[in-house]
Amino acid sequence: MDAATARLWFRRAIVYFTGTFALGLVATSTIAALIYAATHGLETLSALATSTLSGVGVAIGGCLGSALILRFRIAREFVRSLLKDLQ
Repeated sequence: MDAATARLWFRRAIVYFTGTFALGLVATSTIAALIYAATHGLETLSALATSTLSGVGVAIGGCLGSALILRFRIAREFVRSLLKDLQ
């Protein structure tokens, strides 16, 4: 196995390991939250639903913000290239 193949294998192993760890962490926290909600009544379940929806909204907002920033960066680069061409 040459060095390039070893690096590719190592990167792929890190990606799978970190992805598996993240999924395990999310699954564990989800199960813990559901058990807590089931043992502490409907008010807690309502707060959990509100928090979940709020978290989803924050995640979607973050994705949209990132997309807008990338879009503006590409637009700035395009304008710069036009200005260089005009000079």
